[in-house]
Amino acid sequence: MHALAEMKIRSRRPANAQARRRLQHGSFLLEALIAVLIVAFGVLGLIGLQARAIQNVDDAQYRAEAAFLANSLLGQMWVYDPNLLKADFSTGGGIPYTEFKNWVGQRLPGANIPANAPQVTIDGAANPAPLTASSHNILIQVFWQAPGEPAGTPAHKYEIDATVGAN
Repeated sequence: MHALAEMKIRSRRPANAQARRRLQHGSFLLEALIAVLIVAFGVLGLIGLQARAIQNVDDAQYRAEAAFLANSLLGQMWVYDPNLLKADFSTGGGIPYTEFKNWVGQRLPGANIPANAPQVTIDGAANPAPLTASSHNILIQVFWQAPGEPAGTPAHKYEIDATVGAN
């Protein structure tokens, strides 16, 4: 009985090295294909991370540009005649508002769409009453739509709330 068991064990093992190699034929190719697949997934992941990083840099650039534009308008208001602020700078107002709107439309993507026009509210319902008789509360909202965003995506918004005037 012992000899029969030994024969079965021997029959499962190839007799020589050449036969052993035939049984493993193609295993190196399979390992190489799996390695290529893992590297391909890694490269795709890196490409996705790079694309997202570029998108975040663009968003930061647009946000910084909107902040610059809103603060520039606020600076103009500080040196302007306080009695003419509402008439000239409010949404739909005079030449200073129109120049600001055109400037925003040139510098931010999608800002020239009528629905994304900048909003300037002076002593409006959204703002509390001015602190003094010679000051004004200002709310400036700048909107833009990043390139490549799907239609119907809400516009990005930068908002600044300040008080302009004397104590």
